[in-house]
Amino acid sequence: MASPQPLNGFLKSVESARYEDGRQLPGAAVESAYAFEEMKAYVLDRYEGVHSMASSVDTDGQVVDHIPTDAHPATRRWGCLATALDEVPPHVPEPYGQKPLDPRSEQIVHLEARRPVTAQGLPADTTPLYRTSLAIICRYPTLAAYLRGDKRIGPAAARAGAFPKRYATGEQDIDCLGGSSKVNVWSPFAAASFQATFSQQWYLAGYEGTRMQTVECGWHVDIKRYHSAAPHLFVFATRQNYDDGHCAYNEDGGVFRRATNPYVIPGTPLLVSQEGGSQVEYKMGFYLTNNAWWFYFDDHPIGCFPVSWFNNGPLTTKATRARFGGEVGSHLTLWPAMGSGRHASAGFGQAAYQRAATINPVGGGGVYSSLAHAGSVIGPCYSVEITNNSTSFDWGTYLFFGGPGGTSC
Repeated sequence: MASPQPLNGFLKSVESARYEDGRQLPGAAVESAYAFEEMKAYVLDRYEGVHSMASSVDTDGQVVDHIPTDAHPATRRWGCLATALDEVPPHVPEPYGQKPLDPRSEQIVHLEARRPVTAQGLPADTTPLYRTSLAIICRYPTLAAYLRGDKRIGPAAARAGAFPKRYATGEQDIDCLGGSSKVNVWSPFAAASFQATFSQQWYLAGYEGTRMQTVECGWHVDIKRYHSAAPHLFVFATRQNYDDGHCAYNEDGGVFRRATNPYVIPGTPLLVSQEGGSQVEYKMGFYLTNNAWWFYFDDHPIGCFPVSWFNNGPLTTKATRARFGGEVGSHLTLWPAMGSGRHASAGFGQAAYQRAATINPVGGGGVYSSLAHAGSVIGPCYSVEITNNSTSFDWGTYLFFGGPGGTSC
């Protein structure tokens, strides 16, 4: 196991760092000395009173500090008992009834996402925490841009001046505790800093312009964030209209609380489908239970957004809408590819899909969703085809979506 810089040494280097140092970091985009000092203050505040029992390096080369559970930043910030994450949330209800396998399922491979380094040999009663460094934050012009991911696009984000966006999605208005789907993974191209491309789920409550709140998950291509063009698993939440200071991306800001020894972690690179060949998919979704929106991946509880973070907003008790599909954003006249880059009509093995799209109503149980088109761009750039509650095989409700993008979207 590699030996990274100890946490106390890392913090001393942050304290002594200067704006000129930040500008020399790989991919640096920090816009001013003031912005740099704000970033420094954020890192130092995040680790105030925190000490690491050990540090390690995961399979992506990122440093992981193993923090005493009761001193974890999320525990201190949100006042939640760390031991709550040791409690295994209930299994999420799924639609009843067994259906024969769809012939297409024979071409689907079920492979584990790349996992972080295990905690074997590390101190007991510790929780792993990805190290937040200036090298990561300085890839953004300001601290606010880092905290919202800079590429965050959505109904309210466009209004607030973030990326213009396009969708190919299906949605259902329903009071629910979350849901899930099996998400097919591809690796479309997106220009670093100027474009974003997603396949994801949304669970929403409230209204744009008042107090919209969401929890979201899926995969995206974000070269600036990961220094990689590969699709990465992500989770996201907003408690107020995607506004600055009210968003949480992956583990940024310590809002998302990771379970003990999680099966996978947000930000993990995912395996990719092959055109005309093996298809890679991962089951994922959110479920409101134990006073938190729990994120599940391949039926494993990974971590949660505590309801306390939503400040008694509408998402503290339920979601009122679920949405599945693709999303892109661009600051260029050229729009990026969505999904595989092929239109929905290309079908299995060519176009991106989500299948077994399931809703968990507030009354209990699980049902296949009944989706309607939701603000989708239909034309030369992107398209979506929805099949609700197919009765023949195990795909349930599914949708194919995507497209090549272009200049007239």
